[in-house]
Amino acid sequence: MNAVGRLLGLMVPVISFAEGYKADPTNITIGYNEKVTIQVGNYNLTSGQFESPMYWPFLTTRFTTFEAEFPSGNPGGVWFVNFNPPTVAQNKPGDMLITNATISLTSPPIASEAIQSTLIRIKVADTWVVRNIWWPEGKEYPLSYKILWFLGAFTAGYGKLSGKILTDYYTVDIIAKVKPFHAVKIDSLTPVKLTPNEIISIPMLVENQGNYNDTFNFRIKSETGYPLELTDDGTITLKPGEQGQALIGVAVPANILDTGTLHSIFIEACSADQPNTTIAQQRVSIETQGIYFSEENSMYTIVFGFFFLLILFFIVHWRRKIAAKILKKPEKPWQIPEEQQHLKELKRTDKKIYEQERLMMEDEYQSAMLWYKSYRASMKQKPKETKHTKKEKTKKPITTLFKRSPKQLKEEKVETKASTDDTSKQKALAKIQREQEKQLRKMKEK
Repeated sequence: MNAVGRLLGLMVPVISFAEGYKADPTNITIGYNEKVTIQVGNYNLTSGQFESPMYWPFLTTRFTTFEAEFPSGNPGGVWFVNFNPPTVAQNKPGDMLITNATISLTSPPIASEAIQSTLIRIKVADTWVVRNIWWPEGKEYPLSYKILWFLGAFTAGYGKLSGKILTDYYTVDIIAKVKPFHAVKIDSLTPVKLTPNEIISIPMLVENQGNYNDTFNFRIKSETGYPLELTDDGTITLKPGEQGQALIGVAVPANILDTGTLHSIFIEACSADQPNTTIAQQRVSIETQGIYFSEENSMYTIVFGFFFLLILFFIVHWRRKIAAKILKKPEKPWQIPEEQQHLKELKRTDKKIYEQERLMMEDEYQSAMLWYKSYRASMKQKPKETKHTKKEKTKKPITTLFKRSPKQLKEEKVETKASTDDTSKQKALAKIQREQEKQLRKMKEK
């Protein structure tokens, strides 16, 4: 019988039952909340392509099931593999034993648990349901073929597999690489207080919640557009899940007048790989308060203040000097030492002239007092712009009239020119002039 088997082996080609399963592709790159679909199934060992396997008539049916597992574990249950369909069958020639495997990755439930590359292993169960293989069924087989089949089943021993279910297992490994994921957490910050031109470092506790080593940069943004300045970007590099402290330097502009204002600013974090994308932000309250002048501005202020006080001093001094000349209360003529001596001499020589002179002085004094009171009243009113001639500004005070002798009063005519808008002063001067002329006429008559 063995000799017959060998002879049949020479005459009939050797039948190979070798099978193979693979995935295409075997390396994928996936990001959080993304999906990637690949093909997994039976392929031709010679060509390396997905093909329909040999259809064996001695099989009642042949089906393949697919199942995924994670040798390195699946922390957080973020990896998912779905097969469409999960089971494929070959019921006739040309049926393919191929399925589509969709791999998806979700965000980890705990942000600090970064997900990196992993190995996905697909277990393939290839099941054969064998019918009676001692004697081939079917009218299409001739008797001679059936006799040779029986001899082969007997000599090779495969006839004993009749009615059995045979399952072969295969494994297909897929390497899934996770795309770089940038995520960072900034702990809450306590309020800070700043004075003008002050620089303060704000400490921040930062945690890398991404899935690979990342470098983070920071910037500040004011909610109201307040011009704060970032003096130190506080760059920090952290491993996935690692925490570290970054110092952010903030400065207030040099020149500011602020009685106390609360500003709300945001500290934004970005990855060095994506500097224009904000991945986290934290609010911090900053209070600015105080008055500040830079050294340069302080010097300008001191110089300007000095000249301002100097000019103010000269104005006040000039006003006092003018007021002392104009607003001085008229003195009684008969109490002036020179006039007292003159009156004493008249009283001794001519009492009549003495009395006339004495009366004239009293009239002049009353006229001067009227002018003085009228001018004082006009000065208390709202000042009006007046234009004085040069002659008016240099006119001597009325009190100097009392120091002159009657002879000098006859020779000198007092010129007065009042302001058009100062009616009271003009009337007072006119009255004084009339009194003087009246006294001069009396003296001429005598």
